[in-house]
Amino acid sequence: MRLLNLLRRYKKAVFKPQDSLLEIRINGRQLNENIDRFRELFPRYQLAAVLKSNAYGHGLGEIGKFLDKKKEINYLAVDSLIEAITLRDNGIRKPIMILGYVSKKNITQLKDVKNSVLLVNSLDQAQFLSKTVDFPLTVHLKVDTGMNRQGVVMEDLYDAIDSLLKNKKIVVSGLASHLADADSYQGEKTSEQIRTWKTAVAVFKKFELKGSFHFSATAGVKFLNSAESNLIRAGIGIYGFDTTQDKCLKVKPVLSFWAKLVNIKKVKAGDAVGYNFTWTAKKDTWLGVLPCGYYEGIPGALSNQGYVYWKETPLKIVGRVSMNLTSVDITPVKDEIKIENRLEVFSDDAEKLNSVSNVAKACGTIPYEILVRLAPTIRRVVD
Repeated sequence: MRLLNLLRRYKKAVFKPQDSLLEIRINGRQLNENIDRFRELFPRYQLAAVLKSNAYGHGLGEIGKFLDKKKEINYLAVDSLIEAITLRDNGIRKPIMILGYVSKKNITQLKDVKNSVLLVNSLDQAQFLSKTVDFPLTVHLKVDTGMNRQGVVMEDLYDAIDSLLKNKKIVVSGLASHLADADSYQGEKTSEQIRTWKTAVAVFKKFELKGSFHFSATAGVKFLNSAESNLIRAGIGIYGFDTTQDKCLKVKPVLSFWAKLVNIKKVKAGDAVGYNFTWTAKKDTWLGVLPCGYYEGIPGALSNQGYVYWKETPLKIVGRVSMNLTSVDITPVKDEIKIENRLEVFSDDAEKLNSVSNVAKACGTIPYEILVRLAPTIRRVVD
């Protein structure tokens, strides 16, 4: 509880400048269109919008407030208790699903998160809750169907449900799982998981329980008709990244990242730039300096190979990306650019060199990792 109070105090004390050097913009119109696309494709399913990890870097509070008004969204899903409490502290009232583990010492704090659902991930957790919970608590059982990560193992599922039902304060209202290989064209492992899921549903129904059945995140929507399911956990998909095998969603990215130039200087041919002098000017060159680096979320792997944009002109990153500074070659636009002009660091246009998908490819990683590493201190604006 002390940690939560400190975080709340910090949030109130954070300096809010009138004009930000850095800004992450969320395209609200496109976010609506992405949600509408899920609704069009899967009208019979409830939607849980996943907001874990600062809403995949898009801003937990900002996205939470936006989605709180959307009747198309049935749940907001988070990973942790602190994320759930943060949503409630921001006045967000929609039902919250807590996907991750809540420590035994913190279980009583679930009282402060009204209208929430906790995923139970092991027999040990189920038994602890059964013995100690003395307040109304709604849970879903998460069953491990083969990913071998979170979830009650199949041989413990019956005992876990039975244990929870012995506590009359606890309402068991759903069953969940997660597909490990849904985005792969080799579907053997997914088929095995689906078969195990069907067995788990049969065990669940032996207790004459009803409610939510969900095993699909964005990548798994292809398998919705393979087994009983009535809810989708839509994470990366609503933010505009289609991880399905057949790219059926037709969603578009909603996030762009902008930074103001804070310095402009001319370097002569032969001059080197940045730590360890990894880039040397072959001719007289104009450089612009951006007040963001790997702390703010620009991967170090973009050193000497990444791009930012001035309008439609790509400008190459030169030298090593530093902790809070990045240099770019602005020579092509020198006559039209000035200090405090805003450059586009990451684009919501998937075709640009600095789109999150293309940045991820350049860095040998996935868009998720680029997004969640955007510093939470950067101002987010939904427009």
